[in-house]
Amino acid sequence: MQYIPQRIHQLLEEISVCHITIDQKTITLNVTVNGPIFPVHNLSPQNYRNLLRLATTPTYLPDVVGQIVIIQKIKPYHPELNIDATIGLRLNRSTIVKLILCDKQATDFSILQSKKDRKFKVVIITSIIPKLFQGKLLLRSSPATNFYFNKSIDYIKHFKRQIRDHAKPCSKE
Repeated sequence: MQYIPQRIHQLLEEISVCHITIDQKTITLNVTVNGPIFPVHNLSPQNYRNLLRLATTPTYLPDVVGQIVIIQKIKPYHPELNIDATIGLRLNRSTIVKLILCDKQATDFSILQSKKDRKFKVVIITSIIPKLFQGKLLLRSSPATNFYFNKSIDYIKHFKRQIRDHAKPCSKE
């Protein structure tokens, strides 16, 4: 059995399976009662080595935290026209990978960019598809990809500290 995080395993145990038959006698009604709320996505950013390992696992969409260092193919005055974008994403002090955004995710990202300048900002990107292309790690968006720029997220704070601590000059003794 493939590894399933404990919380997801608990949720799967709580889900009951139903078989619904829709035919000519089926009636649809508007539901006005609030039902159960699905849990919010739990962030779990992966490091470069884990992403390399996951590049051969097509059933898992990992999260990643990194610093945006370059953005290509973004039209700042017409974000709704963006259907693809390429992002240079720094995963650690020495590793930059290419992230390709397609379709709705490219549009969503460009709209976020147009609202506030987020270039060179740290971001968490969820549900990405890691691939190996000519021996290099390449990240692609999936239909479930989301972006989080919130500075109060612990993963973003930790990443910023790592980058900042590395950038400090060495003391001369």
